[in-house]
Amino acid sequence: MPAEIDKHLFELGFEVTEHTVAMLAYWDKNLICRFANNAYFEWFGVHPGDMINKMHIRAILGSFYEKNLVQIDEALNGKVQVFERPISTPSGKTKIARATYIPDFKNGEVKGFYVQVVDVTPLSPDEVPYAVGHKHFFSNERLPGDVVQTLRSCILTGFPGIANLSKKHFISESKLKRDFKEKYHTTIFSFYRNLQMELADKYIREKRCNKNQMAVMLNFSNPSNFSVCYRNYLKEKATKTLISEIKKESDERYKTFIEQAPVAIAMLDNDMFFMAVSERYIAYFKLENKELIGKSIYEVFHGVDLKYKDVFQDCLKGNINQCDEAFVSLPDGLATWLRWEIRPWYKSDKAIGGLLIYSEDITALKLKNEENKLLSGILNTTHEIARIGVWSRDLKNNTVFWSKILKEMLEVPEDFSPDLATAFKFYKEGVSRNLAQKGFADALENGKQFDVELEMITANGNLIRVRHVGYPEFRNGQYEKISGIFLDITHQNPPFQKG
Repeated sequence: MPAEIDKHLFELGFEVTEHTVAMLAYWDKNLICRFANNAYFEWFGVHPGDMINKMHIRAILGSFYEKNLVQIDEALNGKVQVFERPISTPSGKTKIARATYIPDFKNGEVKGFYVQVVDVTPLSPDEVPYAVGHKHFFSNERLPGDVVQTLRSCILTGFPGIANLSKKHFISESKLKRDFKEKYHTTIFSFYRNLQMELADKYIREKRCNKNQMAVMLNFSNPSNFSVCYRNYLKEKATKTLISEIKKESDERYKTFIEQAPVAIAMLDNDMFFMAVSERYIAYFKLENKELIGKSIYEVFHGVDLKYKDVFQDCLKGNINQCDEAFVSLPDGLATWLRWEIRPWYKSDKAIGGLLIYSEDITALKLKNEENKLLSGILNTTHEIARIGVWSRDLKNNTVFWSKILKEMLEVPEDFSPDLATAFKFYKEGVSRNLAQKGFADALENGKQFDVELEMITANGNLIRVRHVGYPEFRNGQYEKISGIFLDITHQNPPFQKG
């Protein structure tokens, strides 16, 4: 193999080590780090760039340094060491680590040692891919990602095959293919080939090798086969880039529309993080001094997860939630009455992308309604105390309405239904009845209000004196309805007559 190809193979091999989940490192005889891969960040929370040529092994191991000191000394004395230790990662998870220390000899002298650390933590019952004696396989959410790591490690050596992957990851071939396609929307081999083409594209664009050299590195039997795969990859990459740009432009317009909407709208993703909010939404919830984009709604509105998390999850399934009124606490500690609608929004592929939340502050309306109810109650009470009866007469629909107080004044039952023919019979025959008829006639013909004092005879034959007020209502070019009140003035002294 040409030296140039060998050099690139070394470089590719180096990149593969950066994708492995096992820790790989080299420590010199002074215990200073000379190499470390990216896995150290997951295990110890330290980037390789902060370790190499800078850190002593004590700084990495911390309290484990004293425990590992015997193995370190043995490795520097030229003896291979293999042992296991429990390690707590920055995420709080405890792993069982199997460490291998391999001495590095130069001219018979130990210059340092290589380190490989792998996770040998026993799987929990939920993670066990299969159980001995059982025919059914158990799902493992990490499995597709673990298969990807295996594929990355085989970029230079060739596709490992479905059967080998199945055995390595303890899963049936059919379930492996099904689960992988469900997550990545492609076959395992196509995914593997795409990994190879990504690597090839990088090296060709950086002019580190040509197509023929890449064909050799990636074990293609024929350079023309590689060229076909590479062309298809570039075509698909260009298409995805175009779609991504179009989608990005569409999303930006979508967000801009929401931000400028004259109503209170918030756009959230599937994880309930804010993507866009309107100015009205910010004003409604008094969030002017808070950064919302990229923040979780559960972080912005403390306690909302306890009340509405199930509602959000239901809407993410495609349902719509509406509420006409609810008393809600705001982030500043105040409370308000809200009306809202929560519905999913959809991406171009028809998948649910998150939620749209429309809100309306109805506090003023709510208070107005409460005020109207209070005033209505006060008015009804006042009418009862002052003995004021309310009435209306609709000539177009041939209906008459009397309030409860008016019926009590005229001593008729509550279920009494007055009509136009019998209404005038309650006015005392003579002056009172004539005045009533004249007032109604002027109101209907000329739109005049009337306010007169009359005598009436109740259903039980009792004489009462009332102040009779009427207000005509203009409809369709003529007066068709009259409304007004009766005020009982029987016990006023002295009586008076108002023309």
